[in-house]
Amino acid sequence: MADTPLPIETLSIEAVRAIGKTLGQMNLYRVGHPAVTASLGDALGHLTRLLDQMPEGELAYGIDQDKLIANGRIVGGLSQVPNSFLSLFNRYRLNSVTFKSGLTLAELTALCELAALRPEHAKSTDPKAFLNERDVNHIAFNEAIYAKVDKAQDAPPPMETAQQAFQAATASERSILQEIERQSLERSLEMLVQAAVPDPAERTEVYQAVLGQMQADLERRVSQATETVRKEKTRIENEQVRTQAVLSNMAEGVVVVDDDGKVLMMNPAAETLYGVRLAEVAGKSLAEHVKEEHLMTMATQIAAPPSDRPLEPEVSVTSTEDTHRTIRGSTALVQNEAGKTVGMVSVLTDVTKQRELQRTEREFVAHVTHELRAPLSSIRAAVELLQGQFSGKLENDDRKMFDTVIKNTDRLDLLIKGILDFSKIESGQMTVHPQACEVEKIAREGADSLRPWCLKKGIQLSLEGASGLPPVAADAPRTVQVLVNLLSNAIKFTPSGGRITVRVAGGTGRQERFAVFSVQDTGPGIAKQDQEKIFEKFVQIASGERHVGGTGLGLAIAKALIHLQRGQMWVQSEAGQGATFLFTLPYYVASKETTQPAPKPPSARAWWKRLFGAR
Repeated sequence: MADTPLPIETLSIEAVRAIGKTLGQMNLYRVGHPAVTASLGDALGHLTRLLDQMPEGELAYGIDQDKLIANGRIVGGLSQVPNSFLSLFNRYRLNSVTFKSGLTLAELTALCELAALRPEHAKSTDPKAFLNERDVNHIAFNEAIYAKVDKAQDAPPPMETAQQAFQAATASERSILQEIERQSLERSLEMLVQAAVPDPAERTEVYQAVLGQMQADLERRVSQATETVRKEKTRIENEQVRTQAVLSNMAEGVVVVDDDGKVLMMNPAAETLYGVRLAEVAGKSLAEHVKEEHLMTMATQIAAPPSDRPLEPEVSVTSTEDTHRTIRGSTALVQNEAGKTVGMVSVLTDVTKQRELQRTEREFVAHVTHELRAPLSSIRAAVELLQGQFSGKLENDDRKMFDTVIKNTDRLDLLIKGILDFSKIESGQMTVHPQACEVEKIAREGADSLRPWCLKKGIQLSLEGASGLPPVAADAPRTVQVLVNLLSNAIKFTPSGGRITVRVAGGTGRQERFAVFSVQDTGPGIAKQDQEKIFEKFVQIASGERHVGGTGLGLAIAKALIHLQRGQMWVQSEAGQGATFLFTLPYYVASKETTQPAPKPPSARAWWKRLFGAR
């Protein structure tokens, strides 16, 4: 059984709603977005079905007071019409919008683009010219459409009569509206009373009554608005008092600055904190005296908050990256259910106990590693002795067993060395001895040491761009150690048939005084969120082969060794596209002393960094 056709009134409302939905989507997305395209197609479908039922193949929408008119008949109230569709009539002062058979998606898109224009652009836009420029032939504005109605039906007035009445009423309303817009409130009220009350004798009474009601209502609304403002002012003041109380009880030191951030006053607790006296910093910017272990947070707008615009929420933070991360990680805000800050929780430490703990930790690591290396050396010596004595009598399986034992002792020895190196770095006892070193020699030694492993795994290893560069100031054995670490990681994560490239090039820009080493692989790559973590101690990222072994200290040690040589290390990678690890070393300068140990890294000088695990 065929579905019963929907009434014209229902179809007309559905078409208008579909257009309104499209306009709503266009407020969120650009034309061409799938959501906008789908909405346009739906609206075109509604209009096409509706036009197919029109005898003349035309459909004229108009607005008469609180009614929506379609081809001369009332199809619904304005409460059923989306505001975005109504604004098309109001914004461009339209009497009617007419759709004609043959309407295309491009033409409907042009209409929706016109309706979606911003108010400031719509003021200078001629709607008819807008459509003409886009070759729209099946949409028209302000055209009278005559609808044929069957005489046997209880039909509404002919379209011509309804349209003319609609246009006349609209013109009259516009005339009054334009006149009112130029008058004061009292004069506008008087004009409205004159238009609404024919009897001159009653006009004065009506005017006074309406004016009295307006005054009473205005006073009531002003009172309500004032009450709301007063309550909001009290609430904001209470929030300020509460926040100030939290901050005041959290810190003993107080620094007073002017609108430019220059120091005016500093109490003794603040002097102790900054390590300077007030006389030394008075009149100077507070940020100039922030040390490595300090974190200074200050609003960008120090002066009194503006009253005519919102306060800029930006806050400037002055500190090193490590300090900022460490202090943020040791502090937490306390909030109520409404999300307002009501307190703060911080980690408190005892410096004496912490230093004692660090000393105990260093002694423990030194003792354990010594106890491990002694028997390990004995095991290796014994195995090599047995292998030498029975080398001519061993079967293949026996040789493989001896080789496995030796490889595992080497592996354990590397792990122990890594732990010792990291312990020295943490305690500030690691030293390097930079000398003039040939870049190509360092790069080739690192690559050649792991070339057999690459051949065994079927990986192509190449060295590029290492010749012709000036010598660098580097500790050659430590730098080769860094390259070996990066190459071993690349081999672990690069599949058979892959490629690893070691490159050395001259730096550019800020790095023009440095040589840049890089190790690039074709492995699985490293996700963006993991690229900072991989340089932290005891961190291994699940990528590529599942079981790669190690302690998770290799990259942390490598980065620290490069830092000790006044270089930097970082990684560039996209998931699924391999990874490139890079580090820099400064060029050798003969006039400077380079044989002295490099200064201790920041992490070795600051006890609180070691406490919170900062590098």
